[in-house]
Amino acid sequence: MSIDPKLFVSKFPVIVGTLGLLIVGKTLLVTGVGRYFGLSTVAAARAGVLLAPGGEFAFVAFGDAVNQVRIFFSFLFIISYRSCSIS
Repeated sequence: MSIDPKLFVSKFPVIVGTLGLLIVGKTLLVTGVGRYFGLSTVAAARAGVLLAPGGEFAFVAFGDAVNQVRIFFSFLFIISYRSCSIS
């Protein structure tokens, strides 16, 4: 996996905006679920802020692990990748 620096710089506002909306959306979702299950507003908001960015890092870590080890089992990869996208 590699990043084209020119493309990254040219699309930087779109990348940051999309990532920001994704994390804010996930934060609100986790906060809402926490409130539904009886957490206080502060505790639910803390859970949302702490858990929301975790799934984004999983994609980076998983992709790097696959590239480092050079093991690619298609079925296992698909299952693991989809489970990361849900988290």
